[in-house]
Formats: sequence, C-alpha cells, structure tokens
Amino acid sequence: MNWQRDIEVLTPLFNRGAYQDTPEIRVPSIRGMVRWWFRALGGTADEEKCVFGGMKKFGQRFADDVLASRLVFRVSNVRAPRANPNPPTLPHKQGGQASPQAAFAPGARFKLEVFSRLENLQPELENKVKNALEVWLLLGALGLRANRSGGNVWPADGSAPKAADGLKSTLQNLGLKNWSVALVGQGKGKSKNDLHETATDTIQGNPYRDIFGSINPRLSSPTKFKVIRLADGFCLLACAPHREIQCEDGQERTILREAERLLWNKPQPHRWQALGTWNYILP
Repeated sequence: MNWQRDIEVLTPLFNRGAYQDTPEIRVPSIRGMVRWWFRALGGTADEEKCVFGGMKKFGQRFADDVLASRLVFRVSNVRAPRANPNPPTLPHKQGGQASPQAAFAPGARFKLEVFSRLENLQPELENKVKNALEVWLLLGALGLRANRSGGNVWPADGSAPKAADGLKSTLQNLGLKNWSVALVGQGKGKSKNDLHETATDTIQGNPYRDIFGSINPRLSSPTKFKVIRLADGFCLLACAPHREIQCEDGQERTILREAERLLWNKPQPHRWQALGTWNYILP
C-alpha cells in the first residue's frame, strides 16, 4: 500500500505536542483520527489491531498478542505559517473567553503519505484503510476543537467533490453507512471565518450530551461540524451517527435533526438561522 495526498487545512489548526506554545502537524494525531474513522466505517477490533497494532486483551483473535502497526504515516512538505496573534478556539466569544491558543493559520498545507511495512496488507484491509483516509479528509479534522470546525482538513489537489450530489455519492462509495450528513449554509456566501464562528456557537451550559457531548463526564460530541469548500464556495458540513434519540419534547428524532432544532431555537440563534435550513444528503 502507498497512499499519498496533498492536504490543505481550511481553519486554524490547534495541534501541539509537548510545547503548548508551539503548533505542530503531528503524525500521532493524524493516525488517531484515521483509526477512529476506520472503526466508524465498520472495521472490527481484530482488523483494527491487525492494521494499527495494539496491546494484549484488545480484540479477540489476537487477544494474547502484542502487534506492531503495519502502517507508516509520514508528513512532509509542510507549509504552515503560525497564526499571529494566537487565534481564538471559541471565536463566537470575546476577549479571554474566546480562549486564544497557539495555532497554524488557515491555509496550512502538507503532504501525507501512508504506506505498509513488515508485509503487504490483504486487499480488503488495504481498501478499508484507504476508505478511512478518504473519509477523514471529507468529514474529519485534526487537533483541538476538531468537532467544532478546528483544523478542518481538505484535499488540496482538486480531487474533492464539487457539489452536494458528488459528495453524497463519494461518501457512499467509500462505505459510509448509518451516518447522517447535512450541508449548512451552502450558497449563502459566508466566509470560512463566519462559518467557523458559527460552528463553535452551540448550546451554552449544554445539557444535551447525547447530541453535543459533555465535559464532565467527558464525552466526545456525536455531532461534528466542519468547514468545507465546494464549487459555489464554503459551507458547513454537519454529521453524526444516524441514530434516533428521545428528545426533550417527547419526540424521537435522529441526533442531527435534533441538533438542528436545538440550534435554531437556542438563545441568540442568529448565526445558525442566517445559514438557513440544513440540506441532508445522507442517509
């Protein structure tokens, strides 16, 4: 296997290592994101361990074994100027509440190469890894605030879909199932900054952990927002597992449909309402 792609980051990239004041494009962070999407696309624990490695007691077939990763991730050709001043992680807020942190400025670029080592992957596993990489580029992100439009990666080689129909068919061909995907603000002429600001403006004090996650106990947000670029400009992409939940009004809705309803009806909903109704492209 030898997969490689030039990648652009559309929004501020808050990705750091040991030095909190120095942004980096970190291979372990990328590997972790791709591994997450490998599972989201239906990869089993045994397949995950076979590809990415793992310790004992993980998986079933290889539960007694420690396996090394059979993939090498390599980052090169980094063109990533640091943002100055530090950009806010919560751009819908002001001053210190906006929590500015060290980051690379929007427009950062790098080359990512992923290739197999030790021995070639079986064709089925190789295809699953490539699908996870492609879905990460289209739905995923990198670094801090990744679920709220931070570090939004996007293909820099012109290969990304240009319209909603193309994005839908591409995701389906990559094996994305049981996920809701919607485009928000398409054709509204909003800038990347406007969209990034809106994506961070969710529910203050958020009691909806099944929709937007929670801090205590820690739960990653099931609903994810990302700035993407189509032929007619920038818009937000929203996605979440396609699962119905019991809502506060007694109705059952999918996670993403309830997220839309809550954001449209929250206090000070002007940013979300300015983007219009959501265009659901999946399922």
